[in-house]
Formats: sequence, structure tokens, C-alpha cells
Amino acid sequence: PERNRQSQQRAGANEQGHQRQEQHSPVGTDERDQLPQRTQGPALRTTWASSNTKLTVISGLSRRTLSRFRKPPPTASLLVQEGCDVAICARGADGIDDARKYLKSLREDAGVFAKSVDLADGMSTRAFVREATVALGGLDILIHNASGFGSDNSEEAWRRSFEVDMMAGVRAVEEALPFLRDSTAASIVFVGSMASKFHFGRAPSAYGPAKAAMRTYANEIAQTYGKQGIRANVISPGAVWFPGGSWDKQKETNPKFYAAVERAIPLGRLGTADEIARIIVFTASPAGLWLNATHLAADGGQVAAVD
Repeated sequence: PERNRQSQQRAGANEQGHQRQEQHSPVGTDERDQLPQRTQGPALRTTWASSNTKLTVISGLSRRTLSRFRKPPPTASLLVQEGCDVAICARGADGIDDARKYLKSLREDAGVFAKSVDLADGMSTRAFVREATVALGGLDILIHNASGFGSDNSEEAWRRSFEVDMMAGVRAVEEALPFLRDSTAASIVFVGSMASKFHFGRAPSAYGPAKAAMRTYANEIAQTYGKQGIRANVISPGAVWFPGGSWDKQKETNPKFYAAVERAIPLGRLGTADEIARIIVFTASPAGLWLNATHLAADGGQVAAVD
């Protein structure tokens, strides 16, 4: 009887605590019922189908991939398949129209805007984002995927990395902000690199520091504009193989080094472009709504470190 009496007392105390918590909660029950529910679904397609997130601008597709394979990397393709209208750009004109046609072939009603743009040129970058948002009729997602690939320590490499990795992103964000404020699920994703947090043994270069600056900038965007419903995140791939890419060349020219990198990754291989695309699309979409001011290491455990 004494144990039963104590249990009843604890139950009563817990109930009173819950009542006090509800009384002092900054969000009432009725208000909670009105909060967006589009992140509840278990699958990406389910969450997108219940949202209005449709319009995406992607900067800096791979010129080599476009010219060699006549289709865009998988991020743009996956976005179209998920129901998005997209705008894409690449530095070279070769292959950009074929990429547009390929994306249209994935979904008959897809809106696709494609343009050749040198993202090192500030006016061209701003013009692309403005034209893209007009063509799409608005903007929900901005993905900055470009890099100057400053692989050495020359001033030219530093200038190009700063202009393409950083300033192109800054300019794109500035042009996109008025449209993102009108979106119900605004998201900005920067594609970084694990070179921004780990030294892989090479000599000083512009590449890693430029990607590190991108991470700081993304955090400032997330903290400043999160109040307006605009998220910002960075996804840093590790070693990723795709046709025509730098690791494809390493595999051909330096197979021993390539095999050593494979062995160093716990999963026993390099990542693929499709795998990175899924991470980008999830983070950008309403499915990843509670990701904000976050740096995601997409390297398969290649860097054995705790963030």
C-alpha cells in the first residue's frame, strides 16, 4: 500500500509538471497544430509532394562533364525528378544546351533555364541569378557548386578561388535573397570540401582556405536570415569518383595512389556523384528542414576525426 501511495504521488506530480510546462510554453497547442507538417514524411519524394518547393538555381556545373557526356551532374537530374524546375550554368557553352534537353527529357513539364556563365565575372554571375529567377518565376533553393580549383599557391590561383568559390557565392546569395524571402522553404547549399577542415599532405594552396571561408560565410547567412525562414548549410565531399573528374584521372595516371586512398576509407571505396547528389538534395529540400548552419562531412569516414 505504501508503494502504491508513492506511485500515485509521483504520477500526480508529473501531471502537474506537464500542465505547468504547457501553461508556460511559448507555442500554444493551437499554434503547434498550425506549424508546417511537410517534414513528417519518411521519404524525400513524399515530403516534396506535400510542399511548394519547386524552383532551384545551381551555379557552376562541371564543364568537363557537360562537354564529354552532354548531360548535367546528378544533382540537377535528381532535382528535376523530384519535381523541381531548375536553372543551371557552366563556364563553357559546349554541352549546356544538351544538358538542358537532357533535363527536359526526365520530366515533360520541367522548367529548365540553362546559360553559359563565367562565375569569376561578378556582373555575369548576378545577371544569371536574376535571369534564372525570372525564368523560373521565383526561387526556393540556391546551390553554389562552383570552384576555381586553386591547386597551387600562386596569386592567380588565390584570385580565382576567391572570385569563384567565395565571391560568386556572395553575389548569388545577394541576388537570390529577395526571392528566397518569398519562399515557404528557402534553402541555400554550398558545396565545400573536406580540404577545408583536414590537411591531406599537399603544399599550401588556395583551394582549402577558400572552402573554409565558405563555411564561415554560410554560418553567418544561417544565423542572420534564419529568422526569415532561410536556411544555409555546407556539404563537404571527400574523395569522389566520377567520369572525367580529378579522381578519374588519378585512377588512370596513379593507380597505386588511388588504391591507397580506397583502402584508407572505411567503406573501402571512393564516393560517387550520385551519393553526393542525394545528400545535397536532401539537405536543400524540406526533408532536411531542421538542418541549418550545419557543415556536413560527406566523405564515407575518410577523415578519422570528430568535428
